[in-house]
Amino acid sequence: MTKGAATIVYSLYKDSARSSVWGNTVGTNTAAGTGTGSAQTSTVFGRVPPQSVPAPGTYNDTIVVTATF
Repeated sequence: MTKGAATIVYSLYKDSARSSVWGNTVGTNTAAGTGTGSAQTSTVFGRVPPQSVPAPGTYNDTIVVTATF
């Protein structure tokens, strides 16, 4: 995540225990499912580990999701 030149490191997870990392290796850390033609919802959990920098504030990032069918 960024705020100007400042950056915060974080990770995304598939479960609330934050034990299953969300990644981009098919068959390893992605999600599979069968669509119904309707909108689908996927919950994503995040964790920001302790960091010495940067300053408090509002940080933004964009997550890109690719659906293969």
